[in-house]
Amino acid sequence: MGQFIQPDPSLETLDEPHTALNIPIFSGHKAIQSMRQFCGPFRVFDEIVERVATFDVPYEDQCSAEYYFDLVRTLRDLNGEYDRVVEVSVYMGGASVMLAGCAEQFDFDLDLVDLNAGYLRLSYERIRRTFPEATGRVRLYQGEVADYVRDAMLPVESEGADTSAKRISKAIIQHDGAHSFNQVVRDLTALSFARDQIHSIIAQDTHLRGALKYMNFVDLALNAVFGKEMNYAPIGKVLPENHPNTNPDRYYGNYFTANVAEGVVIPLSANAFHYPHPDATFSEIFDAGEADEATVQVKQKAA
Repeated sequence: MGQFIQPDPSLETLDEPHTALNIPIFSGHKAIQSMRQFCGPFRVFDEIVERVATFDVPYEDQCSAEYYFDLVRTLRDLNGEYDRVVEVSVYMGGASVMLAGCAEQFDFDLDLVDLNAGYLRLSYERIRRTFPEATGRVRLYQGEVADYVRDAMLPVESEGADTSAKRISKAIIQHDGAHSFNQVVRDLTALSFARDQIHSIIAQDTHLRGALKYMNFVDLALNAVFGKEMNYAPIGKVLPENHPNTNPDRYYGNYFTANVAEGVVIPLSANAFHYPHPDATFSEIFDAGEADEATVQVKQKAA
């Protein structure tokens, strides 16, 4: 089960908060180095870029500058149609600070959802240093998407349910979580039970592929849930043929598919969930399903 957690105030005075949280920096890629080329079309993005550029605590990003620009542009275009953004998987806060920079401008609250408490607290600390005026809008939730949906989006059905969460009227989901086919389907299945409270789902790394064991098929998972005729708007970077990043890397064999968008925006008003079955209940899939899985694991260990 998941839970809302608090930021760590001990990080506020540290030059390298990621070290205290045992979060390694691998590539050191910072999208800010390319963001200024997208400045000019609208003021909010320009102001965010200037703030982020002053944040010199070590971190790394996993999205392109184009993706961050399109993310902010999407929130601007949909301004007034949602009251909360839910970011699924935050890593070192690359998207988190961009979203926080929009929160005051577009009047929405921001929930950060991740299994790793360290990632949540580092992302919050980045927000605190970059956009301190937005911290009152930010909540940290440690757990799976299904946990968050149960605690923050579904109606309270029992005395044991977490009632600390303000129920959401319309949310945009920014999903950049585990990219395996099964996990993305699981996350989307959980979100399907809160479909009336979701305006759009934004998914990143729809062009990602890699070693077979990782099953990096975000785009195909989206099609499995929303159907092959899914309506969407492409966002982010599109790589041409023969780009260096279309070749497997030496770490995990990851690469990006050429001529495919980095992400998509899926408005639920123009799409329908083809999975799960309309008669399925949240409890049947997640509560009973998790219990069955635990029973199987116990039996396997006993054997």
